[in-house]
Amino acid sequence: MNGPVRPYVITGGRSRPTRAALAVESLVSALPDRPELPEDSLLNREHQRILELCRSLLSVAEVAAYLGLPLGVVKVLVGDLWDLGAVQVLPPVPQAERLPATLLEEVLVGLRQLR
Repeated sequence: MNGPVRPYVITGGRSRPTRAALAVESLVSALPDRPELPEDSLLNREHQRILELCRSLLSVAEVAAYLGLPLGVVKVLVGDLWDLGAVQVLPPVPQAERLPATLLEEVLVGLRQLR
């Protein structure tokens, strides 16, 4: 096929991932001891590329940037791999557990004073 492939072809016409918990900042890692995939779950080229990229921990947004694909498409593809047990997905840290910006600013000021 010459030229760019339309996103709906890559995802088989789907526009939403099967898992609602898949955020753009979710971290994805390919499982080294993933189960054998069934014959009817033929992975396309993009699925294979995601598995190769995610040998190290990457966010969904980073995967999309590396592949040059829209975030929505990558979320669908990562959701497929997650459903098959081929990847592990770590959800983003909840807002309540993140450090306040003022604390980070204080640490930065302290580090600058160490010079």
